[in-house]
Amino acid sequence: MHFSTRAAVIATSLTLLLSGCGSSSPDAETGPAIVTQPASATIISGSNSVLSVVASGTGLAYQWYRDGTAIAGATSAIYTATEAGAYYVVVSADDGSITSANATIALTTAPVITAQPSSATILTGTSQALTVAADGDALAYQWYKDGVAMDGATAATYSASAAGSYSVTVTNAAGAATSTAAVIAVSPDVTAPVITTQPLAQTVNAGTGVAFSVVVNGVSVAYQWYRNDTPIAGATGRTYTITTANANSAGTYKVVVTNTAGTATSAGVALAVNVLSAGTNTASVVAAANAFLATLSAEQKAVALDATSSTTVLFDYALANANQWTNLPGSRHGLRLNTATLDAAQLAAANAVISKALSATGLTLLGELRAADQVLAGAQATGTGTGMGGGNGTPPTGSMPTDGTGTVPGTGAAGAFPADGTGTPPAGAGGMGGTGVAALGYGSDLYSIAFVGTPSAASPWILQVAGHHLAYNITYNGSKVNATPTFIGVEPPDWTVAADGTVTVTNNASTAGAAHAPMERQRAAVYNLAEAIYQDDATAAAARLVGTFTDVIMGASGNSDGNYKSLVYPTTGRGLQYSSMNDAQKAYTRAAIEAWVNTQAADVAATLLGDYLSDDALADTYVGYGVGQNGSKADFSAWPNAKAAPLDAQRSYIRIDGPRVWIEFVVQQGVVYGTNVHYHTIWRDKTADYGGSF
Repeated sequence: MHFSTRAAVIATSLTLLLSGCGSSSPDAETGPAIVTQPASATIISGSNSVLSVVASGTGLAYQWYRDGTAIAGATSAIYTATEAGAYYVVVSADDGSITSANATIALTTAPVITAQPSSATILTGTSQALTVAADGDALAYQWYKDGVAMDGATAATYSASAAGSYSVTVTNAAGAATSTAAVIAVSPDVTAPVITTQPLAQTVNAGTGVAFSVVVNGVSVAYQWYRNDTPIAGATGRTYTITTANANSAGTYKVVVTNTAGTATSAGVALAVNVLSAGTNTASVVAAANAFLATLSAEQKAVALDATSSTTVLFDYALANANQWTNLPGSRHGLRLNTATLDAAQLAAANAVISKALSATGLTLLGELRAADQVLAGAQATGTGTGMGGGNGTPPTGSMPTDGTGTVPGTGAAGAFPADGTGTPPAGAGGMGGTGVAALGYGSDLYSIAFVGTPSAASPWILQVAGHHLAYNITYNGSKVNATPTFIGVEPPDWTVAADGTVTVTNNASTAGAAHAPMERQRAAVYNLAEAIYQDDATAAAARLVGTFTDVIMGASGNSDGNYKSLVYPTTGRGLQYSSMNDAQKAYTRAAIEAWVNTQAADVAATLLGDYLSDDALADTYVGYGVGQNGSKADFSAWPNAKAAPLDAQRSYIRIDGPRVWIEFVVQQGVVYGTNVHYHTIWRDKTADYGGSF
């Protein structure tokens, strides 16, 4: 602290002391009082901010807190903060105590360019808009032509009309980043684009994919697709693809193609979607379930006497049996989906049930999450993980059996991970990413199938497929269908597998080998939504939630879904309302909901999306986010986020909160790979979890 600041503090304190001596000692009646509150600040990563408080009272003592946790040794009126967080101080005196206001310390990092300006050939006398997109706080821009700074070219977009090589440098207090060069060529021969092949009208079944495309003659063309004359966010390529069509996908599609010489608009073509009515698929799932039961022994299909039994697939239809899913590693109730528990015919029959119940997307997700768990098992068995909160950042490698089985760690004693990724790991033999096989129960062999209730086309029952980082709870009740709660998480977020089975956790799955990123569909959906919200200061402010999020708040509690009966969804402070969003934000909100719901069979997905995406439901739907630990926004970029400190993304949080639908996504620190992040998500239905029966 500068001398002048110290002097001011001392002078203020002396004034307070003298004024107290000349009065009837109000502190003796009211306790200590805070005269000067600690101040918020934004600092560069690696620097600090001095927080101070001035208080009146006798026998004063101080204790500073960060994010609600007492800071060891921080017991003076001044504290030097080096980490982002919400800080406050409790001032105690002989006759009471008082808590200061929060001072928020935010860290800013150097800019990271996320979208480069594009080269183009333009018509003489016209201009081309060059645009850069960058992550970072308080950004400033300077454009250059042929290496020379241009006066007044200080925005994210610059209109170039002259031939040359253009680049832009993006700066803030923490550093700078320079874009790649965009080369602009000028020609009198550029002509307006001509569409030579029009898109085609199509009819598809709900749950399947569909693509529209055009063929165009022209140079440096840009595309924008429309549905019912409304631009589709992010649909800016020659082909527009809908991965999983549903009832809300139906409409008239067209594309507008532009360059500097003119514009061409395609024909509008219709997409019709055949939507399966609710429960259409139930009979086929029941038939597959009964076929599976027919392969089992008497013991394997006896009704369980214990909710945690792993010797049978059948459980009575009761909440105590339904809510056994958890996000922790280890065994589940029901029959394990492995060759030690089921013979080849039984395993094939079990997989047939699952295949009938899920969409192709949901089935692929299940397989990829099991593969991720096998990566964790291999890392712990070989000691190649980096451990919780440690490691040197070197991408770990290891060997994964090509058959996807391998050695599964023992189960050990149960325990719970701390929600913020710190603290003591669960009890059991072995260490976290360390020198032996940990007793946490990782591995693809530990995923299970269970029936809660007897499979029936008329009476309610639940198909459960569960393991570490996955819980599908699909309820069938005649024509009533539901698929929640659904928990999805993953660690590591991405990796590659070479031809010889060698696994490399590369941070971005970019090295040689088959790339795996199980939750890329969900991650990209929330990334697009969050980035669209940040583009507007007003919507960013409206969507920002109070507090810090270290895990999903409506997830499992302890070793089962113990939260279920006590869930209370927010009625205030819900974030940005759908009606206040722009078209892009609305489109990304709908797409994010679809990313979870479309894991289910077509009839289930179509039914739920019809409710979740109806006009009335969307009118009462909100999006809210919580910022990452060292930033001003939630960061859902693909790992490693192109940042100097990628773990700054942890605690990034976003949720979608509608009349029925509830979806959360949070970034956490890795457990086995402690220098990476991992994801937790939950999809719930406020009125129909477990079919609404309990």
